[in-house]
Amino acid sequence: MLLSSGADDERSGPAAHCPVCIHPEQGGRRCRTCGFPLSGDLVLGAATEEDHRSAAAELAAAAHAWDLDAARRALSEPAEQAEIAGLLRPAPIGAPHPAGAPEPAGDPDPFRAPHPAGSPGPVAAGAPAVAAEPQALAGLLHRLTTGELSEVLFVEFGTRRAAVVRAYADAAGLPRTRPHAETPWTDLVPRLAPARALRRFQLAGGIGTVEPVDRPAFDQAVRDWLRTVVPGAYEATDPRATALVLLRGGTGWTLLDRAAAVLRDVCPARTESSPAPVPGPGTVSATTARVRRLLRGAPLREPHTLLLARTGTATGGHVPVELVHHVLFEAGTRLAPGETRTVSVTVHSGPPVPAPPAGTAAPCDTVTVVLPLLAGRYGPAEHRPPLLGLPRAELPVRGSAHLSFVLHGPGEIEVRADGARIRAEAPQGAGPDLAALLARMPRRLRRPRPVELICAVEMSGTDRAEIAERVGFTGDLIRAAERHGRAGGGLRVAVIGYYDHAPRNEHQPDRKVIRSVRPGPPGRALRHLREMTSEVQPRRTLTSSLEDALKAAARMTADRRDEPVGQVLLVVGDRPPAPYAQEGLVPGCPLAVDWREQLRTLRLRGVRVGVRAEPFAPPVAPGTPGGERLRRYLSGTWHDLLGTDRLLLRPGTDSAERAALALTAGPSHATDGIPLAFAAPPFAPGRSDPPRS
Repeated sequence: MLLSSGADDERSGPAAHCPVCIHPEQGGRRCRTCGFPLSGDLVLGAATEEDHRSAAAELAAAAHAWDLDAARRALSEPAEQAEIAGLLRPAPIGAPHPAGAPEPAGDPDPFRAPHPAGSPGPVAAGAPAVAAEPQALAGLLHRLTTGELSEVLFVEFGTRRAAVVRAYADAAGLPRTRPHAETPWTDLVPRLAPARALRRFQLAGGIGTVEPVDRPAFDQAVRDWLRTVVPGAYEATDPRATALVLLRGGTGWTLLDRAAAVLRDVCPARTESSPAPVPGPGTVSATTARVRRLLRGAPLREPHTLLLARTGTATGGHVPVELVHHVLFEAGTRLAPGETRTVSVTVHSGPPVPAPPAGTAAPCDTVTVVLPLLAGRYGPAEHRPPLLGLPRAELPVRGSAHLSFVLHGPGEIEVRADGARIRAEAPQGAGPDLAALLARMPRRLRRPRPVELICAVEMSGTDRAEIAERVGFTGDLIRAAERHGRAGGGLRVAVIGYYDHAPRNEHQPDRKVIRSVRPGPPGRALRHLREMTSEVQPRRTLTSSLEDALKAAARMTADRRDEPVGQVLLVVGDRPPAPYAQEGLVPGCPLAVDWREQLRTLRLRGVRVGVRAEPFAPPVAPGTPGGERLRRYLSGTWHDLLGTDRLLLRPGTDSAERAALALTAGPSHATDGIPLAFAAPPFAPGRSDPPRS
C-alpha cells in the first residue's frame, strides 16, 4: 500500500509516502505519523475483490479523517468553513458511521464530527523532541543581560511567515529587540498556497484534493532558509556569541512541527518557549510582541529608580535643593511569566508658581511635576543612566499624592495614581531632555516668609444673602490660608468690615463705618468676622466706604517688624471707594479720605493688593447725565486698585482655596520653579522653615 514519493530523502535515497498523510516512511507496519496500517497480516491465497474494496474504504476513511482533523485546526473563522470543507478528501460512500454522528455529506458543521471508527486519533506528527525549558530560557536571558551573550535569535514558524527577531542588551542591561528576518511561506515553499484558508489547511497537515507539499522538499527549504538567515547559530562557531530560541506554536500543525524539527536538528545551543495555544501569523511585529513578553522575565541588571528633589538645611534666606534617588526595584529583580511587582511612593509638590500672569485671576491649584524613571543612578555627565520614562503628574499645590509604580519587565514601569492625573511620556518621544530639564532647576529656594493677610469685607448691601456670601467666602479663605501657612512661614490675619457712608449732614456726627481687628491668630480673626453685623440698605449707592478700609489697612501695616513679612490686602466687596471730593454724580468721602493716597502708601510698603469682585461692568442707566464719566470713574477705580499685582478673583469662579494660594504664594521669582516632585514636604515645619509668627 506504500506510495513512492518520487523525491529523494537526503540520507536514504528514494522514500515511500504514507497514503494518508504522505509522511516519508522507512518501513514498519504502521505510519509513525498518523498510525495508518501500512501492511496487514499475511494470509493464504490471493486478495479477493472484497478485500480490495475493504482496503480502499479503510484508506478513504482514514484520509478523510486526517483531512478533517487538519481542517479543525486550520479553521479560524466561520466564513472559511465552506472553502476548507471543499478541500477534504471524500469519505467512502456507505462507510459505517458512528452512532449519533451526522453523515459527512449533509452535516452543516462537518468539523465537529468525531473520528470514524478505526481512523487515526490525535495527530502525533511533529511532537517536539525537546520540551520547553523555562529554567534554560531564564538562564539564557540572564547571560544576555550580563553581557555573556551578545544576542539571542528568536525564531517563529507562523501560519503566514517564518520570522526571526534579534534580542540584545543595551549598556544598562535592558533587553531590546530588533527585527531580523521575515519570509512568507509562499516564497519559502512555492507549493504552499497563497490563499489564507488553503495555506493554513496545508500547514496543519491537510492533503485534500490539491497537489500535496512534498515533505522532504519542505524540510530542505526550511534548512536552506535557516542557513541563510541565522548563519551564526546554524554553524555554531561561537556558542557564547549567539543563541537561538524556538518560539513554539500550537501543537499538531504538521508542517510547522516539521519546521521546528528541522531547526532542532541543524541548530545547536538552543532552548524553546512554552507553546502558544495556536500558532501566530509569524509576522515580525507579532513575533516581536511575543519576544518582548518573554524578555520581561530577564533580571534587572541595574536598579530602577525614581529621581526626586529634597531640601536641605536652610542657610540665611534660602533652602538648598538636592537630587535624591528612590529605589523602586532592586537590581536582580526577576518576574515570573505574567507577574508584575508594585511599589507605592508618596511624593510631594514643590512651591506653587507664585504670581499669575498679567490679566489673570488666581494661579492654578495644581502643580505639574515630572517623575524621571531611570535604570541606575543619575550622576556626572559621564554617568547618565538610560531614561526609562518621563511621566508627569498633577499634584495639589503644597500637597502630596500616593503613586503606584508597576514593574512589567526590565525598563517597563507603569505609573498609577489615586486622585492625581498621570500623563505618560516615553523616553523616545519628543519630551524634554532630562539633562536640560535638570540644568534649569534652581539649586536653592527662597524660604517662605510669614504672611499677614488683611481681609477688607463690605458688610453693607441690598440683600442679606449677598453679604452672607462674602462673609462665608472670607471665612473659607482664612481657613485655607491657615493650612497653607503651616507649610510656609506662618500666618497672621486681620479683618476690616466696612459699611455705607451716611449722607453729609452738619447737624449729624459722622457714624463709624469701620470695624476691624488687627493682625493676629487666624482664629481670632474668624471670631471677629462672625461677630460683625451686616447692614441691609434698601437703596443702593454707587460707592462704599472702601477708602476708609484702605486707611485702616495702612495703619495696620505701618509697624516695623524685625523679620520680613509678606503683607497682602484682599478687598471682598461689590462697590468701589468714594473719591476724595465729589466727581460728577459720585459723592465724595464724608471724611475726605483720599483712597489713591492710601493705596500709594500700601504699595510703597510692599503690600500686595487683590480684589474679589466683578468690577468692570458698573450699572449706569442709559441717558444718565454724565453717565460716561461715571462709568470711567467706576471701572478706572477697580483697575487702579488691582495695579501691577493683577490679583483679581471673580465670585463664582475662583474658589477660596485658589484665592489662598494666590495670596500666600508671595512675589514671583523666575528661579523658584522646581520641575521634580519632592521626597518630603520642601518646607516641613521644624526642618527648614523660619520661626512661625
